[in-house]
Amino acid sequence: MPSSVAIDSLLDLATRVSRRLTGRHGPDYRELLFQDLRAKLAGKRPLRILEIGPRDGEDTKRLLTLNPDVLVLVDLPDKEARVRQWLAELAAPNIELTIANIMYDEECADLEPFDVVWCTGVLYHNPEQLRMVKRLFDFTRRGGVLVIESATARRRHLRDENCVEIWFGVPKATHSAHHVSVNVTHLPSKRAILSWLGMVGFEDICASDCLHRVLRKLGRDRAAFIAQRPQHDVKAAYYAIAGLDYEIGKAR
Repeated sequence: MPSSVAIDSLLDLATRVSRRLTGRHGPDYRELLFQDLRAKLAGKRPLRILEIGPRDGEDTKRLLTLNPDVLVLVDLPDKEARVRQWLAELAAPNIELTIANIMYDEECADLEPFDVVWCTGVLYHNPEQLRMVKRLFDFTRRGGVLVIESATARRRHLRDENCVEIWFGVPKATHSAHHVSVNVTHLPSKRAILSWLGMVGFEDICASDCLHRVLRKLGRDRAAFIAQRPQHDVKAAYYAIAGLDYEIGKAR
């Protein structure tokens, strides 16, 4: 009997063939994820939005339709020229661009919390992932919403485990076979991301089906969540069993 992966591959092939024959393009999962965000906001206008790693600006254009007072973009120095090019064409006065690493650079240390934090295609590029999820929590205003999307564990027997795959020192051929960039060292499972979101204090965490609706394989290889920071935080402490009180994700 064929495995679920084999069945999904055949269904994906049929989907691709159908789209090619009809001339239709598949849906953009980022557009579908944005529609999930709209539904979550239920008409509420977010005054402050943070987008981390804006890439081609397509999500930026969508986020602008929410009519925020300010949309802060943060991206790395090697992406600056590309971002500034499409940003000039966009000519949106309520956009602020910060060129920095959101995790480590002082330029981001004093950012005020946001009503919406949009972070897609970023988490798996940083090996300190629990710490990063905590940082995203801190950037989210009480009652605010985080949208997070990431590549996930690739090895079949680990996909459904609560774990992180370590890809450091793996041959390039193996990276290529599993469609993993050579600069990626940690791939969390979906359950690991879900666990981290809960550990740092997010609530009402919902998995989006935006990826699966494009292709089943995409839904296996990546995951997207929308989570809310509660109005009243409950401090997530670690080592409490030893009578100590260290906040999760706050290591220096």
